[in-house]
Amino acid sequence: MIVEDKEYSVAFESTERRVRFEGHLRLRSPRDYGAILELLRAAHQSGLGTLTLDFRNLEMLNSSGIGTIGAFLIEVRKAGRMTITILGAAAKPWQGRTLSTLKKIWPQVELIID
Repeated sequence: MIVEDKEYSVAFESTERRVRFEGHLRLRSPRDYGAILELLRAAHQSGLGTLTLDFRNLEMLNSSGIGTIGAFLIEVRKAGRMTITILGAAAKPWQGRTLSTLKKIWPQVELIID
C-alpha cells in the first residue's frame, strides 16, 4: 500500500511491518493527510506485534503531519493491540527534536535516532 505525490511517498511494507516516509511532507491541513492516516490505520489493522514508522528518509514534516502521526499514536495506544517503533536519522537534527515529542503522547513508543 502506498500514498505518494511528486514531493513525498508513504509506503506500508507488510512483510516488514514498516511504514516508510520519504521526501517532503508539507500538506496544508490535517484533512489533507487523510490518505496517509488511512494507510497508517490499515497498517495497524493488519496484525499484532510491532509496527515501525521509519522517518529516516523524510526531509521535512510540518505541524499538520506531526498532528496526524500523534492522532494515529493515540488510536493505537487506545486499541492496545501493538507497539510502535519510530526510526529517525541523527543526520537530520529536526527529527530528534520533533519525533521525541511523540513520546509525550505515548511514552512506551520506542524511539531510535541513529
